[in-house]
Amino acid sequence: MSSYCLPLIGGKLPSLRPSERKVAKFIVDHPGDVVNMSSLQLGVEAGVSESTVVKCSQSLGFDGFVQLKLALARDLAGSTATAFGLVEPDDTPEVVMQKVFNVNATALSDTMKVLDADSLAVAAAMIEQAAAVSFFGMGASGVVALDAKQKLMRIGITAECELDPHLELTRVSLMRPGDVVVALSHSGETSEVIEVLRLAGEVGVHTVCITNYPNSSAARLAEVVLLTSAAESSLRGGALASRIAQLSIIDCLFVIVAMARHDDAMTCLVKTRQAVSGRKGERK
Repeated sequence: MSSYCLPLIGGKLPSLRPSERKVAKFIVDHPGDVVNMSSLQLGVEAGVSESTVVKCSQSLGFDGFVQLKLALARDLAGSTATAFGLVEPDDTPEVVMQKVFNVNATALSDTMKVLDADSLAVAAAMIEQAAAVSFFGMGASGVVALDAKQKLMRIGITAECELDPHLELTRVSLMRPGDVVVALSHSGETSEVIEVLRLAGEVGVHTVCITNYPNSSAARLAEVVLLTSAAESSLRGGALASRIAQLSIIDCLFVIVAMARHDDAMTCLVKTRQAVSGRKGERK
């Protein structure tokens, strides 16, 4: 927590109490000012008491405000200035390009900071050993789930993806212990995803959740949580940066699983490549 506090503060912000959320929001919006503030000064700026600042620091995983400031200073020391901000109606295509690419690059960088390598390894091992794997997400997360299915199928993993929540619930109800459900939800509060994870827990299969918020309802239902750190703008309906971060986690899982079954995976990749490009000798 102490190494990369800004991405994790953003992830925990929705789960904080309203008064503590004011403090956390001010920290995220004004990190450079906060490192030079006392807890009393921050309380005044955020409109809360000094004790709330300390409680907020503890809720975020620090012993106190001093420890939070030290971690924040390390974050700022390692950051670089980029053209970043919300896209405005009068932005030129060049400015839009800069903002979109910088938001996506920041999402990848921050996700790499908060993604736990041990959790990634556990999730990959579950998938590699499972008789069946089912990916599920709604909207843009469903597109990522389809990508995951396609990748794992190509290395011989029995992977499925249902975009209809009723079909996914039907599939999960028939899964067996040792199988894996991987659920994707940026907010972690998508009702359909929560229901799938709840049923998976009742059936007794392994559960993995890819989400931006560690204290969300979906995260609390999963055995393994793989965190993204992607800030979405007012164009949240487009699920821009979060989709990029989720895809990168899927890529990590794919590579780890493929390496774990290297020879079989390479054989499967050759066969599937030939299947979609035409068998040898059939094309000149």
